[in-house]
Amino acid sequence: MSEAFRLIETGGDPRSHLALDYSVVLPLLLSRLGLEAAPFLSRYAQTGTVLRYLDLNYRSIQRQVKEELQLEKQQIGSSGDSEARLFESGTAEERARIVLAELARLEQRERHYVPPPKKTGSHTDKHTLLDNQVFRQEIAIIIVVLVLRCRRPMIEIQSLIQSLRAVRDPGSLVYAIVANNPTEFSPTIDTLLDSDDRYNNVKDILPRLCKLADYRTWDVRQRLVDRKVFPNLAIELTIEHCHDEIGFMNRILKGQPEWLTNSRGPVTRTSMTSIMEFVFSSLNDELISDRPDNIAINRLLRILSGMVGLMGLSLTAEQMEISLGVLEMAPAEPCTVNFKVCLILMSAAQLLKYSEPRTRRILRTLLDCADSPQVLMLWIYFQSKLLPKIDEFASRALSMEIVVPRSGLMDLSTFFTTLFTDEELASCALGLGRPVSSSPYKTNGSSAVPTPATPSTTIVSSTEASEIRSISNFCVSHLLDRGVFIRSSTDVRTWVLDQIQATDVPLDDNMIPLLQAYTKAISKSDGLTRIPEHDIRTFFANPCQDLTPAKVLLTLYMLLNNEVCLETLGLDSANRNREYDATLLQYVQIRKVLLFVQEFQRGVAFKAVQPMFLKLINSQFPELFDVSTLLLEEEKRFTSSTASQASNSSHRRVSGSPFTPLITTPHTTSAESSAWVDTHYRALEQHLLYPEDAIKAYYAFQRLPQADRQMLAGSIVQMSLPSLLDPESDPTVMEVFKKTWDQLNTIMPHDLWAMTVDTLLPRSSNSFLPPHLATATASQGGSGSVANQLLNQAPFHQQKNKDVYTFEWLVQDPLLLFKVDPRVFRSPTIFRMFIQILGAVLVGSRHWYRKHFNSSQAILNNHQNMIPIQSQKHRVFKESNLTALIYIQDSSVIQFLFEICQRRPEDIEEALAQEEAATAAAVAMSGNYMEDEFSAHNRNGGNRKNSAAGQRKPVSHGKEHLQSPISDVLREIQIVTFNFLHQLFIDIKILPKLVHFQGYSPELLPATIAGMESLHATTDYLQELLYSTPAAATSVVLPGVGTPVTSSTGSMLAGGPGPGSLSSPAGLVVADGAIGAPGAVGGTVIGAGGLNPAAAAAAAAAAASTPLDLTLHLFALRLSVLVCEKYPLVRTKDMAEGFILERIGYLAVSSNFSQEVLDSAKILARAFPSLHGQIIGTLQEAYGLERQRELDGFIESVRQMALDPVLWNKTLL
Repeated sequence: MSEAFRLIETGGDPRSHLALDYSVVLPLLLSRLGLEAAPFLSRYAQTGTVLRYLDLNYRSIQRQVKEELQLEKQQIGSSGDSEARLFESGTAEERARIVLAELARLEQRERHYVPPPKKTGSHTDKHTLLDNQVFRQEIAIIIVVLVLRCRRPMIEIQSLIQSLRAVRDPGSLVYAIVANNPTEFSPTIDTLLDSDDRYNNVKDILPRLCKLADYRTWDVRQRLVDRKVFPNLAIELTIEHCHDEIGFMNRILKGQPEWLTNSRGPVTRTSMTSIMEFVFSSLNDELISDRPDNIAINRLLRILSGMVGLMGLSLTAEQMEISLGVLEMAPAEPCTVNFKVCLILMSAAQLLKYSEPRTRRILRTLLDCADSPQVLMLWIYFQSKLLPKIDEFASRALSMEIVVPRSGLMDLSTFFTTLFTDEELASCALGLGRPVSSSPYKTNGSSAVPTPATPSTTIVSSTEASEIRSISNFCVSHLLDRGVFIRSSTDVRTWVLDQIQATDVPLDDNMIPLLQAYTKAISKSDGLTRIPEHDIRTFFANPCQDLTPAKVLLTLYMLLNNEVCLETLGLDSANRNREYDATLLQYVQIRKVLLFVQEFQRGVAFKAVQPMFLKLINSQFPELFDVSTLLLEEEKRFTSSTASQASNSSHRRVSGSPFTPLITTPHTTSAESSAWVDTHYRALEQHLLYPEDAIKAYYAFQRLPQADRQMLAGSIVQMSLPSLLDPESDPTVMEVFKKTWDQLNTIMPHDLWAMTVDTLLPRSSNSFLPPHLATATASQGGSGSVANQLLNQAPFHQQKNKDVYTFEWLVQDPLLLFKVDPRVFRSPTIFRMFIQILGAVLVGSRHWYRKHFNSSQAILNNHQNMIPIQSQKHRVFKESNLTALIYIQDSSVIQFLFEICQRRPEDIEEALAQEEAATAAAVAMSGNYMEDEFSAHNRNGGNRKNSAAGQRKPVSHGKEHLQSPISDVLREIQIVTFNFLHQLFIDIKILPKLVHFQGYSPELLPATIAGMESLHATTDYLQELLYSTPAAATSVVLPGVGTPVTSSTGSMLAGGPGPGSLSSPAGLVVADGAIGAPGAVGGTVIGAGGLNPAAAAAAAAAAASTPLDLTLHLFALRLSVLVCEKYPLVRTKDMAEGFILERIGYLAVSSNFSQEVLDSAKILARAFPSLHGQIIGTLQEAYGLERQRELDGFIESVRQMALDPVLWNKTLL
């Protein structure tokens, strides 16, 4: 029958194949060919019946049925029994009409069917005529003829098939319809599979249709698999028709095979038994074969594991023997180990119950298989209680979503606890991915003698090798955490270094946990050692070369090691793990590594490592995170990105390339750097004569490859900096050098800072060339020799000269920076570099002191039981002592910076010259001056110049002195300094208080108040400063510090008659610790006309003061009034009324009515015009009646200020 159906479906001629059986397709052939054209059809008994129904007028029959259905809309039609009797006694036309009407009613009921709300089960309707088995054959012929003859929409085949499912045993009817309509085979299959579950007869219809067209069985089975329905039917079709049980089971046991158990028509035990018998029969054949097929074994093991795990099948004793026999076979490849381990997981309970010793031997054998970490990973999962990971492993190995039975898993977990020794686990983990010749990590039991691992003859690809390395990293890291290597005394130092060297991008996710576990394990055992420093230096033989992922990981390892050392201070009594010296990390140029991590492949390659890198570097090298430097780097990165986008596409970075240089230009050889030296190096020395050539030289240097720039950095700095200190240096040249210096600062900051400070130290030699080049330059005319010496000289960090300043020296004593050439402090461009270095050194110094303090405290705490109690009190260096030490160091640096900002005689001379030049230029621009006026102007200017250059006049501390001219260079130096101090005061909020209690030159007060907004915080302690005692002037109790911070720079205020210092007033005499006017005896104040009682009391109180106390109070008074002038707020006005006015009166008497007090009072009057009356009244009371005339000038000036409306409008009150 299948051959006849296929012939008709493909359009063949049945008359050429008379031997085929056409009984089922008889209506179709008679309808197409007729009996005259196909007389061989007369041999079938149904031919007459078919012809009789084919000759009917179906148009008339359809019309009658429609009328009948219209009449039945208002009444219930005839019963099934009457239809059956009419069918039995009716003519052919009546029978056809009855069947057509019955089909129409059936289809109408199915179309309007509404499932009952609370009723489940099959939909049962009575259709006696269609269910009648007596007339079933004739009804089938009528239905087929109706389908062939009737026009739509009266008959629609798929709707008809869907409706016939409500009939009892509809298979024969559907079979007849599809047989006579070959094109409807596939649509009918889809209709049956897509229908609802009201009729559970699809699994009865589909086998019949497959017998009709057995060549379509594979297609039908695939449709069942795609829709994940009727798995039992799919297996039945496989066994009876397809005969590809192994391949089919491997396909359906893939992805999510849960439809085998919880879908419609689940797999029965009968079907599973048939498959299991076939699987075990095939496994037994392979077991007894001389040349077993490993691929077939893998497929069978996968099927067996999936069926046992999904269906929970129990194996018989015979099947257990076959399973153990296959498991004991030597695996030929790692995937075989996967399937064997999965079978053990799925049937663990049965295997352990049947034969525990054999199961033990099998697992130990699987552990020793080369490049097969499955058993080791199971041990890790069991120890870590990561049972879901075991499910993931089984699902990944079997390529199906499966859950390992928990009962057997618990038994296996207990079994694994005593299965392996630590030496076996360590050997397995360290031998992964290692060939025999390079695997020195295998150990034999507890012996430390290396034994060769099992040879691995399998050739693996690079991807597989990377995967094996990743798995080995995972296993070793967990074994380190579990202490396996510690208990087995197995050192993994060489193995870890090999793993680091083999690292490539994309970075393995398990590499970071490995480094973390390794660094933590080192401090717990003497058997584990760290990577030696000489190995690291060998790996970084030339720090100027391009970085690689391996170098990045090695740097990360050193940072992690140091972090662990800091965390375990005092806990590691044996001092097993030692911290890598900071100079080593500076040698590998940590900043360059960080930049590589951030920019390599646009930051994607090390995205997972970058946060950890930033955290570790920030905690160990905080000086590298300077805000200004980071902003410069961001600006350069943006500029480089913009230039790269605008450039030719051939110059752009290719993200897929493994190691892209960090610069946009292609990496060139050192020949380019040699050409630069030959062409441009002399131009740097002659920048005073040819500044344009020097600028070109610096720009050409910036375009050199990074490695060449690093090699030439020392020579560039040593050549440029001393000569750039010359006042005649071109500002443009200096700015271009600063950009070059900033570029180097992004990759080698520590070396650059040290070599910059070392170069800026005063030298006796006048040569600006490096010492080892000076002789060669003078003796050899060719420039090639100079180039060779420059390129071959040792980098700065490798120079062994003991006189060279290093960054370590600087952080231990930041004040060494101030030994540089004094010209640095009047060269704004180089001073900016100096301040940048100073900020980094201060941060590094605080970190260095804090780290060494923590280290000493940890050691002391660890050995405090060995120290006598009576001596512990004197030997402990407390936290408060460290804080005080750091504050004293910071305040000393600030005092040095304030001293730098003070005017020198040459600054005054330069300022006067600039002022004179500006005046002359303004007069020349106006064009309205007389020659005699110009001459007088020149004479006055000359007198001022001579006065400044010759005998200096006594420095007044009034308004005129504080507002005297300042040179442009000094103003820029002050701006740079004050910006730095402003940020420093924000970061360390106690420093402003400490510095102002020490005091500094009052000359700088207007500039500091105007240039540092952070000094508004001084309002919090102005009253304390104004009323401070002599001891408080040099000792301040800081928060969290138990002892006062005593500064050695507390005498900055009483610095003598130098510029800006507060000298004692003209008539002030100090005798026996008392302060008095001329003629005072024994400290008793004697006035010419006597003092009023208030003034006498104030003078008596002032007699107990010291010069330093008075000087500090005058400084505090000037600071207070300047703050009020800068911030005329309600709070500062309350402070002026509360205590500043009182101190003005007190200090007027104490200072013997110094002009300093009047100047401060005048500033306060400018700040608050509404307080003019109170200010004048306070001074009149202090001066008394006898001295009122001395105030006339002051009162007149205050009244003139009061007439200025601008003064009133500028106040915020």
